[in-house]
Amino acid sequence: MSRYGITSLKYLEPQTLKAWIDASRSDHGKFAIVDVRDDDFAGGHIINCHHYPSRIFETKVHDVIEEVRGCQDIVFHCALSQQRGPSAALKFLRSLKDDDEFNVYVLRGGFFEWQRVYGKDKSVTLDYDSNYWKYY
Repeated sequence: MSRYGITSLKYLEPQTLKAWIDASRSDHGKFAIVDVRDDDFAGGHIINCHHYPSRIFETKVHDVIEEVRGCQDIVFHCALSQQRGPSAALKFLRSLKDDDEFNVYVLRGGFFEWQRVYGKDKSVTLDYDSNYWKYY
């Protein structure tokens, strides 16, 4: 068990994140989405996400912590959420102070899965380019 009582990352389904976004328009608790994609961010992104490319994430992790302070749930993702997203989530957890409390998640399937289900939904996905993801 780690210093924060976490032994593994928790995964969040795209449908759950969509429900959080919909509920945030009314009464859901505060959450933040951290997108760590690099150049692949150009294909679209989840509304209100914080973009911190993986190539600079380690040098900006304390900025991320300050930016999401006040949120209870933090959701990380990259294109597939297999490497960059989980790695950033772990770096985030390792950089927390003892009194920091966040629920940290990784979006299952990453933006690839998100765009498959919600890419054309302009209420939750911005700047979506379906051609970008056609051959991914």
